[in-house]
Amino acid sequence: MMDLVLIRYDPDEGVKLFKIKGNMENIVKQKLLSVVKDEWDPDKKELMVFGDVMEMEFDLPLTPQLYDVLSKFNMRKEGKVAVAQIPYYVITFPKYSYPNSPQVVYMIVPYVDEERLEEFKQMVLQIATDKEQS
Repeated sequence: MMDLVLIRYDPDEGVKLFKIKGNMENIVKQKLLSVVKDEWDPDKKELMVFGDVMEMEFDLPLTPQLYDVLSKFNMRKEGKVAVAQIPYYVITFPKYSYPNSPQVVYMIVPYVDEERLEEFKQMVLQIATDKEQS
């Protein structure tokens, strides 16, 4: 079990955060099933799911709590910082059926700290903006 954050962007509602506990892969699967069942319309054709890692730096020394979190994510020391590869998953689909529709975006990410949470929120907004412009 780990502390996770579900970040949801809806063009009509903005960004919302939900803190949850669980196994990351199981939460991603549950959210995907929920999206397919309750939100996604097959007539809109597009539904995308992907996962990746973001390499993030953290000033040393780390608090014991932060060390516990980062030690799960290929943490290493580089000079005066610790570097960790933070995994994330994204689910995105069009809100409406017209071309270049605004996107609904979900991101599931481990909770690390408020500063990194803000970076992930900005990333969600960037994903939504990039999809709308493509």
